[in-house]
Amino acid sequence: MLDRSVPADAWYTEEGQDNDVVLSSRVRVSRNLDGFPFPLAIKADDAERVQSLVFDAFNHQDNPDQYQILQMSNLDALGRRILSERGVIEADCGNEPWRGLIVRNDGVVSVTVNMDDHVRISAFSAGLSLYSCSKSVRTMEELLRKKLDFSSLPGFGYLSSSLFSTGTGLKISALVCLEGLALNGLLDRIIRDFLANGFVLKGFYGQQNGLSLGCLYQISNLSASRGDIDSQLSIMNQAVSKLVSLERKSRSELLRSKPTVMEDTIFRAIVTAKYARLLPFTEAIELINKIKLGVNLALIQGVGNHELTALLYRIQNAHLHFVLSGDSITIESDIVSEETRMDRLRAMIVQEVLKDADIRERSG
Repeated sequence: MLDRSVPADAWYTEEGQDNDVVLSSRVRVSRNLDGFPFPLAIKADDAERVQSLVFDAFNHQDNPDQYQILQMSNLDALGRRILSERGVIEADCGNEPWRGLIVRNDGVVSVTVNMDDHVRISAFSAGLSLYSCSKSVRTMEELLRKKLDFSSLPGFGYLSSSLFSTGTGLKISALVCLEGLALNGLLDRIIRDFLANGFVLKGFYGQQNGLSLGCLYQISNLSASRGDIDSQLSIMNQAVSKLVSLERKSRSELLRSKPTVMEDTIFRAIVTAKYARLLPFTEAIELINKIKLGVNLALIQGVGNHELTALLYRIQNAHLHFVLSGDSITIESDIVSEETRMDRLRAMIVQEVLKDADIRERSG
C-alpha cells in the first residue's frame, strides 16, 4: 500500500541552490535488460520475468525498508494521481500487474519497471542540484547492476526505446520560474535560443495567455547521444545557470524601470492569496509565483522560496483529495461540491504558509 502522506522532510520542502529561479532538479537514466524485448513490444510472461528480476535485484540492497515496492495493478487511482503530481510516474502509464514501481519514502529516488523502458531510475532534488541527483541515480544503478545485465552496444551506448535516450540513457531537467523574463517580453527569444543549442524549454503546467501557467518552465536535454554522463551534466548545469542569470537580470530591470507596476502586481497577489475564501488551482499557481517574485525582489517578507515551492505540490488536486478523505480538516457546511471543497482547502493551505508574510514598502 502506497504511503500517500507528505513527509516533513520531502525533498521539495527543502532549501536548494539558486531556488529563487530553480525550483527542482531531476536526473533520470533509462536501461533495458539483455535478452528481452522493449516494454512496448513485450509479452506478459516476459514482462513478469523482467519485473521479478528487477525486484529481486533491489531486495539485495542494505536498506530495502526505506523503499516501497509496488505493482501498478495494486495502486488505486488516487495513489496513481498523487505519484503523477509528484513527477514519479506519467499520468497515462499502464496499470498492468507486470508494471512496477520502487520509490524511496522521501520521494528522492524512484525506479519504474516496464514502462517505456524496462528500468528508469530517477532522482529529484530542490534547487539546482543536478550532480547530487546524478549521484543518487548512479548509486541505485550500481546496486541493480550487481544482479542485472543492461543492453548496450560498444561505441553506441545503452539501448533505449527512444532514440533520444539511446547513448548514456540520460534525461536531465530542471523546473524554473521565469516570471521576470516573461514580464519583460524576452521569453520567446530565450526559448528559441535554447532550442537552437540542443535544449528543450517548455511550459510545465500548460499555456495561459500565451505563457506557461505561473511562468513555470522545464528545461531538459534533447538527446543523450552526445558525450558521456559527466559532460552532459556539465553542459546542462551551465545552461540552467545561464537561465538563472538572465532571469535575475530581468527582475532587477523590471524593479528599476517599473517599480510601481511591480509593487501593484505583487501586492495584489499577496492580498488575494491571504484573504480569498476559495482558490481554484490555476489562480493559486499564478498567485504563488507572483508572491515568489515579490520575495526575490525584497517586496515581500516572512515566507521563503522553499515554502512556496512546496505549496505547488501540496495544492494539487490529488493531494487535496487525499487530505479531504481524512477526518482532520473541517470545511464550512455551506461548501458542498467536491470542487468547491478543494478550492476552499487550497485557500486554507496557502494562507497557513503565508500567515507571517507581509509586504515591504520601498523606503523613500
